[in-house]
Amino acid sequence: MKICMITTVHAPLDQRIFHKESKSLLNVGHSVTIIAPDDDKYTKQVDGIYIKTIKRAKKIFHPLTMVRVFLLGLKQDCDVYHCHEPGSLLVCSLLKIIKRKKLVYDAHEHYALLIATNPIFPKILQQIIYKISDVGEKFLTSTFPESVITVDEILGNKFREICTNVWIISNYPKIELFEDTHLKTNIENKNLIYVGGLTEERGIMEIILAFENVLKKIPDAKLLFVGGFYHQHFKSRIMDYYHKQGLEKNIDFVGQVPYSKVAGYMKEANVAISVLQPNGRYELGISVKFYEYMCAGLPIVINNFKYMKQLAEEIKCGIPVNPTDIKEISNAIIWFFEHPKKARQMGENGRRAAENCFSWEIMEKRLAKMYDEIQIN
Repeated sequence: MKICMITTVHAPLDQRIFHKESKSLLNVGHSVTIIAPDDDKYTKQVDGIYIKTIKRAKKIFHPLTMVRVFLLGLKQDCDVYHCHEPGSLLVCSLLKIIKRKKLVYDAHEHYALLIATNPIFPKILQQIIYKISDVGEKFLTSTFPESVITVDEILGNKFREICTNVWIISNYPKIELFEDTHLKTNIENKNLIYVGGLTEERGIMEIILAFENVLKKIPDAKLLFVGGFYHQHFKSRIMDYYHKQGLEKNIDFVGQVPYSKVAGYMKEANVAISVLQPNGRYELGISVKFYEYMCAGLPIVINNFKYMKQLAEEIKCGIPVNPTDIKEISNAIIWFFEHPKKARQMGENGRRAAENCFSWEIMEKRLAKMYDEIQIN
């Protein structure tokens, strides 16, 4: 089949869209084209996948981005449009009507809440924006797609109320990228790692403050941040504090690195951390980062949000903490460093669970099966 992946928000080489779904579909014999916004307009082939971009408009002019994506999508020779957010769902619903093609909606997030909490909207309007977004997404989803993909059972239950063909294809990591990371050479090291975007809502300041407490008891401990800052003002705030406190010997900011190299940094770590701050959205699911840490065989200091706490306790792979409680976070880190054998066992528990249940290698078989059914019908 000829599949056209369309997004109005995500990057052309997005981890889920390009590295996971598109490559998996290509591997089972489908042709894949990705249409996405970017800073520049271009057409090229990457690893056998056709990438076609339109120039991204400024956020306030996002409808213009949608129009550009629609016009490019109209020119494509494909059998299926596969869209990835409410904006592209609207675009692809129109394309389906005009070109009479099949449609897959891939809901990665709780989009209505994500849209409503966008800083461009005043708080007084957030509830109204949420309702409009939720009703619009449900209407389009119940009317146009042949199949709906979601990433977890929470979203799955939402869409099952309005759709009959709902597939859970979770955004698990490719475990092949973490083949050697769980084989730690020195479990006595005291190296903590955070991987991901460096933003306020992801608890970067809380991690630093907690680690300062750790250093009072374990002065040779190390903390590595692998990821880039999203906002200059937050970066300035963090780096000013970092230098003022003289943390250069114990904390290192690597910056953003290619996804294929992330596992190499994880191999040098003994403990991983993710303390997303409460915002109404993170509490509704399990972060991809949690699964990546599990694939790497790392014991995890993780949020005590309902679903992450349940999974951590069920698998025995981490210590759930209140992400706003600096002392609780630092105590969990210290416990891991002071109990290296137990920490390693928890890391192995996570790795085993990832191999058996939480890898993209399992999900790609489900994705291929879904497309087999679309092709038959």
